[in-house]
Amino acid sequence: MHVAALLLAGPALAAPTESAVVKPGGGLVAEEAGVEGTLAITIRWSAEIVKGIPEEGLMTQVYKRTTQLVCPVTSSDAASYSYFAAFDNPDGDPFAATGSYQPWWNEECTGSLTIEDSYHMDDPTLAGPEPIVRSSGTQQLSTGDTPLTVETDLNRARTRYLFVSPSADGFQQHEAEGYPAKLISASSAPQATMDFTLEGPIGGGKQEIAVEGGRLYVDWTFTRGRTKP
Repeated sequence: MHVAALLLAGPALAAPTESAVVKPGGGLVAEEAGVEGTLAITIRWSAEIVKGIPEEGLMTQVYKRTTQLVCPVTSSDAASYSYFAAFDNPDGDPFAATGSYQPWWNEECTGSLTIEDSYHMDDPTLAGPEPIVRSSGTQQLSTGDTPLTVETDLNRARTRYLFVSPSADGFQQHEAEGYPAKLISASSAPQATMDFTLEGPIGGGKQEIAVEGGRLYVDWTFTRGRTKP
């Protein structure tokens, strides 16, 4: 997994959940361990990146990708230390008691990734228009490792969501003049992780991120119990 800069959303509100209990004076009461839920996540990446100098040549890359994921999650016991401590401060003590936190662990996410990409090199030194190389297809996703981490800071009444960008092989790069057809790999987003913090307990959310040449949209819903993909 490649390390990428994390994008932390500003204060926002999560969609409310029925079992959230607010402490008198603020903060949240931890839910029982073993509560099952489902996160349904949609990631949309839309961008057009142009690089080069017109007099020497321009390369245009277009990304149109949509990811759908269904992720079962289960609440864990509340702890005095944060799972994210080691992630945010790798040189610190990950088990240092800093408050009250409740993680939600997932087993495996399933879903799909669909792409409609293109690549075009415009070289003014060559006669005639250069071909547009297109890549497309849909591949199923089944993440064997943890593609997300969710943790509620009970004292501060907010929840952090760390989504890992899944990838897949087997997409078709279509034949074009000078470019043979071949199978390629693709990822759901230009960065390896998407990191958001929303006010309130675990719930749904919607975030929009500026990326090179376009936007990344991440939407998710949370329901209690298990739902089928």
